[in-house]
Amino acid sequence: MLQRLLLAGMLSGLLVALLSFGFARVFFEPTVERAIVLEEQTDSDHGHAGKEAVSRATQRNLGLLTGIGSYCVALGGMLAIGLGCLHGRLGLGPRSIVWTLASLGYVSLVLVPQLKYPANPPGVGSAETIGSRTELYFLLVLLSLALMAVSFWIGVRIRRSHGSVFSVPVGTLAFASMATLLVSAFPDISGVPSDFPDSLLFTFRAQSAMLQLIVWGGLGAIFGQLAKRILDPRISRASAYVGFPNA
Repeated sequence: MLQRLLLAGMLSGLLVALLSFGFARVFFEPTVERAIVLEEQTDSDHGHAGKEAVSRATQRNLGLLTGIGSYCVALGGMLAIGLGCLHGRLGLGPRSIVWTLASLGYVSLVLVPQLKYPANPPGVGSAETIGSRTELYFLLVLLSLALMAVSFWIGVRIRRSHGSVFSVPVGTLAFASMATLLVSAFPDISGVPSDFPDSLLFTFRAQSAMLQLIVWGGLGAIFGQLAKRILDPRISRASAYVGFPNA
């Protein structure tokens, strides 16, 4: 059963990757291109112009598709493993569990870290601090995920002892409180130049957020439906009756 869920999760990731690539290629890449033009102009003014290691044609086509595809397939596999571990233990259907995992994953892995360190376009941030900024970001991601796991465990314990009425509010409050303390404990890093266009920065961050919503929301919708077909016994029996595979 887990193998079928993994296959369905990775297939869902491929489908979402194609959708996300289309959005990124049409809307996101032109914004990145504008930021790169500004970066090249600044480098040229300071005499730091250099040759690209990978051409922009490769970056915005094969490179973009490969990156998004790997990301989405990996997330689909992780959702499948999570569903396999939780199915039958929460009193929820497969689709509800997938949507729950996708929502919690988005909040902990994307929303909380980017509230502290939002996505920046090319040309924003000092090259000397890129190592420390990257380390801080991934540390925040890991700690946010750990806090979400603790909050989820608290919610499950409350659900078992006091019912589902209190489990969601208590779990949400626990994560919100711990995440607020976590974010406030990390140092502020402002690498946005004063002359960088505000409209371009806003557009880049808004499109980055929309791309992540497409990824996580698409996985919740597509994989949730496939998982229901695999794990719902009524659908499985009906599929077998008419001669169709239930995967």
